[in-house]
Amino acid sequence: MDFDVLLHKLSDDKGWSLLYVTEEDLYKLTLPVPSDRYQDVYVAFRSDAENWNIATIWTVISEVEDFNMGDPIELLRFNWRTLYGSLAIKEGQVVLVQNQLTEEANWNEVGRAVAYMALTADGIEQEIYGDVDKN
Repeated sequence: MDFDVLLHKLSDDKGWSLLYVTEEDLYKLTLPVPSDRYQDVYVAFRSDAENWNIATIWTVISEVEDFNMGDPIELLRFNWRTLYGSLAIKEGQVVLVQNQLTEEANWNEVGRAVAYMALTADGIEQEIYGDVDKN
């Protein structure tokens, strides 16, 4: 299934808001999460060295300066424990990111990754900012 079609089907089936951001050439999914909060998850496309198409899926947790970087070992442990997404820094923000081969993608795999990344990121965001829903 074409990855664009897959994203549209997922958003329709799950009730997620989907927006194509033309100027940034990416998709923005907005997912409801517990406590009447929302989390934005983005999807952009790249190619690897062998020219395979890759969907890069990410969601913002916080600004870098607000995130506790004091224990790098614990950050690496977090990446091992977390099944969907790994911590990274993108343009001054801490994000959860996951890459997916577009040709191999399926509805369940991508849907689970997007949903769990949104929940995980929102939970960490709440730890940092309290009830303020930033992302």
